[in-house]
Order: sequence, then structure tokens, then C-alpha cells
Amino acid sequence: MRITYSDHGPSPIEPEKPGAAGDRDSTFGWWGAFSIQKFVNQATLYHTHEDATGWLAYLQQFYDRNFWFADGGAQVWAYEETYDNWQDRYGMDAVVAVYHSGHGGMDGNGVFFAPLGAAWDGRSDAVSNRMALGNERANYVFWSTCDSLKVTGGHSPIRTWAGPNIGFRMIFGFETVSIDSGDYGKKFWEKWRSGQTYCDAWLNASWDIYHGQAPSVCAVGSTQAEATNRLDTERNFYREHVPDNWYAWRWYSARDSIREPLTRLPGGRQIIQLAPDDPGTQLGALGRLADFPSAALQEVQADRLGVLNASSGDRIVSAAPDGVRWVRLAEPNHRNTQQLPTDRAVEAARSFAERYAEGAELVVDGVHDLMQNSGTKDGSEVGRPVSIQTHVTFRQVFDGAPVITPGRGLIRVGLDNDGTPVQAQIATRQATGATREPSTEIAPPTPKGGRTAAAPLEQDPRKALDAAQRKLLAHLAAESADEPEQIAADRGIPEVRDVPGSFEVGYELEGNEAYPAARKLIEIGAQDGMFKTRRWVVAPLAR
Repeated sequence: MRITYSDHGPSPIEPEKPGAAGDRDSTFGWWGAFSIQKFVNQATLYHTHEDATGWLAYLQQFYDRNFWFADGGAQVWAYEETYDNWQDRYGMDAVVAVYHSGHGGMDGNGVFFAPLGAAWDGRSDAVSNRMALGNERANYVFWSTCDSLKVTGGHSPIRTWAGPNIGFRMIFGFETVSIDSGDYGKKFWEKWRSGQTYCDAWLNASWDIYHGQAPSVCAVGSTQAEATNRLDTERNFYREHVPDNWYAWRWYSARDSIREPLTRLPGGRQIIQLAPDDPGTQLGALGRLADFPSAALQEVQADRLGVLNASSGDRIVSAAPDGVRWVRLAEPNHRNTQQLPTDRAVEAARSFAERYAEGAELVVDGVHDLMQNSGTKDGSEVGRPVSIQTHVTFRQVFDGAPVITPGRGLIRVGLDNDGTPVQAQIATRQATGATREPSTEIAPPTPKGGRTAAAPLEQDPRKALDAAQRKLLAHLAAESADEPEQIAADRGIPEVRDVPGSFEVGYELEGNEAYPAARKLIEIGAQDGMFKTRRWVVAPLAR
């Protein structure tokens, strides 16, 4: 196997005209970002700066950003037509691709609101019906917020974004509340580097973070076929604007869960030792299982983050250092829109997953659909939602308990409606042994050379999570302590509640170990309010 290394990895800039922006400045107007953690009048978020940083970090290998406005720097002027290309450098329409991470909400009329970090002209919300995007530079608009691209319940991308769209090609967001995570932007580029389109990369990155939210993507074009093809194929940033006669959009929608979450560990509280990752070996093994020609596996591309890729025609296989592999096996038959029944999907996916599991014990976890719809901008033609792929997720099991770390210890198989496997994510790990003491933690010595006892862990999962939640909320309160006194007083003590169905016990993966733990999701904010935040709470049950 010959590996060709790249310092930067593949460039997302349109291949025909890299850097075709003249010499206006060193940024060339390609990308910019907004992130807000401290708002004028909303609850604090804690990971949006990390989120925007992850999105920008990969891009800034090629050109510097035009801007990154954070907290009080994110103001209304940058989102509205008059100043959204301020000084030919700053604002939503000053760059080809723009990323916004923060709170978001949508009213019953389909108007999207994004609270900001400071008031301007007496206002502190960016509002969709006051925007005009794409008449200057914007072509790819990322809203890493709740409810930014709603597609059900009478909502559609046309209803919310056709008015503000003056030329952009694609928009990314969420149909639902999204959890507060710093990984969306980073994971988007991880998925893209594996060979996925922009549409698939956004959906799969978000699904890795939490499968109880629904990411969504919309593309436009002069015809229905053009808009749909953009969802199917686009994976570069283009400067050229396109007509938006037609809108086509996709989103993930979960069916009923198949697996009943564990609330108690069925076995002991062992630490499972895992074999170290070797992306090169994993790539070769996966390629052979996928019947890649041997010649295709001899020419492998690698970027500086260690993501390896090989291709054979339209098929792609990739492997990353964190043990996550991805393979595209075939072009899906999207002409068949008859939804694949759950039983048939699980049966077809199971035979595929067991072949690729390399001996890992699996349990079926859940099924979700890749949904699609489309319509004309003027409303003269609007389709109906259809399922064009069914994705079946299997969880890896140790000692009778599944891995519960999002995006890890699983095999996820995507099937078209013919029942043909078309793509798969494989993130299982090989166990090499077990111990009751992990290699990463020992009781520290006393100053005189003796040993102290390791602090005992709470063994009851719910009590352990309660303690972890108190610690998390205390940490969040400390981070919010520098907010203006009046804002804090107006908010009072935030409401905190468990997200139903999110409590689970199983194994968490960290490095080359799997340890027993409990996990749940909490929601912070008024239950009837528009803007909330969700956070994972994790408590180890052995160490």
C-alpha cells in the first residue's frame, strides 16, 4: 500500500478556479463565522465558539477567514441587506460560506430568529425575513442552531428561506432542537474528508452527536433535477450563484426505537481493553470486504489528521485514527420511493453488519429514514415527503451492555428502498482483554511514599448521574458568573429537566478503553420558551 500524504488535505474550493477572487485581501471572501455563547437576553450556551472554531480550522489551511464575530461582536447589522457585506469583507453576504452557531427558534409563521450577543439599532435578534442572502457572495449558509431549517408541521425551507434567498445554493440547519455541542463543525469536515457530499456530511455529523435531533439540508436549482443533484453530488464551494426556481431538501427522521435502553448493568463492572487503532490496516481490511480491486487499495490518500481514503469508480472507503470507517458501496436507487419496512431493513442490514463486524457482538439499536421533499419557489408544485434511504444502527456489546458513546462502537448501514446497502459507517473496536483497573487512573501516592485510596464511585446509575448533574450545573453557573447582573436577575434560576428516554447505562469508549457508565440528556431553559439548550450528563460507574 502506497500512501500519498497531503499537508492540508483536500481543498473544498471549486477545483476549476481556486482563488479566483482577485487580490482584494488575503482572505479572498471565502468564509466567515459567528458564534454566540453570552446573549443579550437568553440563556448562556457553552460550546458554540468551539463549534465555529472546528468549522473554520479546516478551511483556514487554505485561506484566512474574512471574519469571526463572537458574543458581543455578533450584531444585527451583519445579517441585514444594508450592511451584510460591510467594507466588502464583513457580514453574512461577504463570504461564499458562512457559519452561525448559537440559539435559534422559529415562530408559527415560519420566521426564524437568532438571538445575538449585543444590541444594534435597539435590536438583538437576527430575523430571517429581514435578510437578503446571495445577491453578493453567500452560497452556503450554515445555521448550527435549533429550529433553523424546519421541514415538517406545515414548515418548509421555501416558507422560511425563499424570501431571503437572492442566489445562495445550499442551506444547512435543524428541523428540531439541537444539543449544545462543540463538535458539529469539526465533524462536518471529518465526514467530508471521508468522501461524503456536503448533504451527507452535515446529516451524518449531527447524527453522530445525538440521534434524537433531526438535521436538515436544502439545495436549490433552476429545475427539480438540478436541485436534487446538488444534494446528491455537491462537495465543493462554488462562487457562482444559481436560480432558485426549485427547492429540494433532506432530513433524518427516526422511527420507533428497537432496543430498550438498559438501566442496570447486567454483568460486572469491568474495564475493557481495546486494540489500538491502525487506519492503514483498517482501510485495507474494509476495502477487501467491500470487494475493492486490489489496485485501488495500493494508492491511498492521507491528510495530516490521519484520514485515509481510497476509491474505485464511484465507491469510496475511508478510515480515521479514532477507529471510524466509512464506505460508499453503490449509487442508491432514488426512483424507488416505497419506504423499506423496518423488519426487512433490519434483516438486510444485519447480514451486511455481521460480515463487517469482525467478530464484534452486535445488537440492533434503531432505524431512521433519509427523507426528501421538493417544491417550486412560487408554490405551484409541492411534493410529499418520501423516504429514499433507511439507516439501521447496530451497537457493539461488551459483557451484555452496549456502547453508549455517540458515534462510537457501532455499525450503521444505509439501504436504498430496493434493500441494497449503499453506505455504511463502521466504528466497532476489537477487545483484547478486561481489567477492574483502567490503565489511565491510579490512586496517587502520599508525600511520604504511601498510597491513598482511590475515591469510590457511586454505583447506583441514577444517583451517579444526579451527582454528575450537580457538578455540571455548578460549573455552568461559574462560567456564567460574569454576565451582567440585571440579565442574570431577569432570568432567575433556570429550569432543568431530564429529556425523556435519554437515560441509559452501558459502555463509554475513551482512548483504548471501554468503561461502564450512565448517560442522560438534560434540557435547560423554560419548558414553554423558544430558546433552550440540551447537554449530555455522563457518570462513570467503574474506573
